[in-house]
Amino acid sequence: MDYKIRDLGGLKKQLEVTATVEDNLVKGKFESAYQEFQKNAAVPGFRKGKTPIEIVKKRYGEEIESESVPEIVNEIVKDIFEKENTKVAGVVDYNFETRKPGDPLHFFLTYEVVPLIEPNGYVGMTLERAMYRILPETVEHELMHIREANSELQETGSLADEKAVVTVDLQVIDAQGVPLIGQRRENYKIDLRSKAPELAEVQQRLLKSTPGDEFNMELGTFDKAGQSAGKKPFKVSVKKMERFVMPELSDEFAKKVSGGKMENLDALRKDIERELEHYYEDKAEEELRDKIAEGLLKVNEFEVPESMVEEYLNDLIEELKKQSGNQEVDGSFVKERYRESAVRAVKWNLLAAAIIQKENLKLDNSVLERTADDEATKYRLDRSKLLDFYKNSNDVKNKLLFNEMFNFIVDKAEVKVTDKTPTHEHED
Repeated sequence: MDYKIRDLGGLKKQLEVTATVEDNLVKGKFESAYQEFQKNAAVPGFRKGKTPIEIVKKRYGEEIESESVPEIVNEIVKDIFEKENTKVAGVVDYNFETRKPGDPLHFFLTYEVVPLIEPNGYVGMTLERAMYRILPETVEHELMHIREANSELQETGSLADEKAVVTVDLQVIDAQGVPLIGQRRENYKIDLRSKAPELAEVQQRLLKSTPGDEFNMELGTFDKAGQSAGKKPFKVSVKKMERFVMPELSDEFAKKVSGGKMENLDALRKDIERELEHYYEDKAEEELRDKIAEGLLKVNEFEVPESMVEEYLNDLIEELKKQSGNQEVDGSFVKERYRESAVRAVKWNLLAAAIIQKENLKLDNSVLERTADDEATKYRLDRSKLLDFYKNSNDVKNKLLFNEMFNFIVDKAEVKVTDKTPTHEHED
């Protein structure tokens, strides 16, 4: 077997392979495929499984060898890459010459390699970490949102603010105000708390209305794909108004919203405070890690494999399809919009992997156990189940290995702690 590797510039390379049928790997695979086919071959004049191998080769050789080629190619490529110590980022193109039984296998594989990265700048970083202080007013703000989430609708004749839902009939009309047949929607509910810009004008008008009012107004419309279809004139008929009424604060309220876990308001407030502390601890850690990533990406320049970026974007498209119930997703739009973030994500993953390799960071049982202890206490979960999950999830273990890298960087850094007060931006 002969092969050549050509440098195509950047991270791209091309592998050309010629392997004869006498090559050990090729010969062995073909012979194995023939023998497997022979076991079940039903050829006129021979009992099943008793057809001579030469007749099998003559009658079915092209089909049998053709089906065996992909596996042979994979093994050849794998062996060559292992021999050359090549880390492949992704395959760009593959060309296989048409052949007949007995002909050599001749193919080209264009691929990208993972860039060689010598990470720097991650030891001795100067970092700033937020220390969020949970104030009583922060707890009360969160408690108010819990009350809002448990509000009940109560019918009313007028509105004092936008904390309400208005039920209307919508009828498309022509320029003279005549209703268009088949373009009516009844009992349409408009939540006045919505921040949708296309509803802003009608929301303001409804705040000044009462049940029974009617008015004409141009409203934005959308097609079945959710895309804007322009404005149309509508006749709006106000049928019912309901305002949100928040429950009173009481020990009974505390029991209800906590599912019976909290006996009174004081216990609920303490629980909210604890949950906020956990939230902002995670937020501070995430902010710190973002600063580390941004700082290191600036001082470590290297080419990013396009095939890895493409794979990242394709995975994103598939995820968006799942989230939309397998509806069609505009792949071109997604790739254009998220390309920059995809390049950043791939670049950071490559850089982080290089740091982990350079520092020989490992994930042992003590790390898994320590993490299970922390998470079980923090979120009141079963420790043994968490530990089993961690041990059997490659995604979790990769995440924990990245945690070890961040911990390594922080331990070697100069970290300034800055007090901050929550600004309630998390509530959206």
